[in-house]
Amino acid sequence: MRLAADHSHLDNPAAAREESLDAATAELRLDIARLGQIDDVLRQQVDETKRRVERQYEKLIDSLEAIVWRADPSTLQCTFVSRQAESVLGYPSEQWFLPDFWESRLHPEDRLDVVASRKRAVQEMRHQAMDYRMIAADGGTVWLRDLVHVIVEQNLAKELIGVMVDMTDRKRAETSLREMTGRLINAQEEERRRIARELHDDLNQRLALLAIGFERLTQGLPPEVKICAQIEDLRKLTQDISSDVHRLSHRLHPAKLDHLGLVAAINGLCRELSEQYDFHIDFLHRDVPRPIPKDAALCLFRVAQEALSNIVKHSGVRTGRLELFGDRGSLHLCLSDSGIGFDLPSVSSKGRLGLISMQERVRAAGGEISIESSPSRGTRIVVQLSAQLCQP
Repeated sequence: MRLAADHSHLDNPAAAREESLDAATAELRLDIARLGQIDDVLRQQVDETKRRVERQYEKLIDSLEAIVWRADPSTLQCTFVSRQAESVLGYPSEQWFLPDFWESRLHPEDRLDVVASRKRAVQEMRHQAMDYRMIAADGGTVWLRDLVHVIVEQNLAKELIGVMVDMTDRKRAETSLREMTGRLINAQEEERRRIARELHDDLNQRLALLAIGFERLTQGLPPEVKICAQIEDLRKLTQDISSDVHRLSHRLHPAKLDHLGLVAAINGLCRELSEQYDFHIDFLHRDVPRPIPKDAALCLFRVAQEALSNIVKHSGVRTGRLELFGDRGSLHLCLSDSGIGFDLPSVSSKGRLGLISMQERVRAAGGEISIESSPSRGTRIVVQLSAQLCQP
């Protein structure tokens, strides 16, 4: 009877299926447990890999001689800043996360333009590179070049990532170079002025006296004397030399610039070149402020003198255009021709003194110059001096 009871369930299909199901369930639970263990191991490996990558990323950022930062595009508030921030500007990292910290530490003269430019970059979702100044914790001024990348997702600016590079030493070197260039230009102008004065006051007057002497000499001789013609030729030659000396004196230092102003001086320059080379220069001027500071006026005159000389001698055409105008206190000088032009990179690489002289003069004056030219397409030179430079 007992053996029959032990084997009775084997004759019951439902009991057999239930036993099989229990066995499968137990096996499934074991598999789930094993998968959980594998998942834990994988999660640990992922976490460890993530931590390793983050450590490497932090080491890379800390090794850079620059400030790496992240910010909210809507508020411009920093959400991350690298350790270099403290060594460059002196502020603890946690201060960078305060509202308006970055904006409040911008140099007062740069603040409005820099913030407006940053907001435009966010709005237009474009990358940006700009130089500006920040006030350090010790009160000093630090020049930075900020390279900003706008992260865009679903056509919206989601984050700003940037790198600030300390440009203070470079800016100081540029300032020193500009000041030295300015001193050299001033010394050159003083020497020009001295030579021009000697030519005009001494040599030119002596030539004039010599021409008068020749004229008086011919008046005391009979017309039929052969030597009269020779003396007359010498008198004319002396007058020509006197005219050349006067023109050279004017080119060395235009007296009109000191006494009559920039417009009159440039007008005289255009007339002189037109008469000497049979060249037409269309000179237009409007809203030119008066008075113009001496350095600004001299800078624009020298650029006009050099550029017009190049146009007359090398453009291959017989006309040129010069415009001088004021705009909201700034001064603009534009020179153009429709001549043969030149390959700007090639000419610049050769270090042509004319181009270098113009560029250095404008930079020393604190202005901006752009030169556009290409073969067979003419040349255009534009100089701008800011309102601050044009105030007497």
